[in-house]
Amino acid sequence: MTIFLSKKFDSYVNQYADSNPIWIAVLSNGDTIYQDDGRPDVEPSSAWVRLRLYCQQNDVHIINMQVRNRSHVEDIGADHDGYFFCKGAGALIFGDITMHTFNIGVLNEGKLKVRTWRLPELIPERFEERDPYASPECIIAKKGILDEQRLQTQNDRTTL
Repeated sequence: MTIFLSKKFDSYVNQYADSNPIWIAVLSNGDTIYQDDGRPDVEPSSAWVRLRLYCQQNDVHIINMQVRNRSHVEDIGADHDGYFFCKGAGALIFGDITMHTFNIGVLNEGKLKVRTWRLPELIPERFEERDPYASPECIIAKKGILDEQRLQTQNDRTTL
């Protein structure tokens, strides 16, 4: 199965990034991948899910990651054991504004540290340690770093 990834800043990525913050990941094979969620005729619609599948199938991993909103770029860091990404949304009680976030983390020595970034400004907010096995679909790790059997068990539970 061929997995489509945006390996260049093409017209779709340019337009998408003009109105949405994006992540940019550099892989161990030298490729740079740009978030392109919702690209027409590409499944799954989530670029992170596609990237995770690609990394598993091709035995590559992320070696550096950034998050970007227009000219504002934040470096997530290089050479971690794994990277975590998940979108979030929330609101205040009785409020009519939805707050969107990126939850981005790094995995080192079995510890997953996740920072919440308020969008679209990319303002760092909460910082917390999470269980790396709680959301396996959100983690892309180097091969062998996490117990693969335990991750598969978690994946099976989330698809039920």
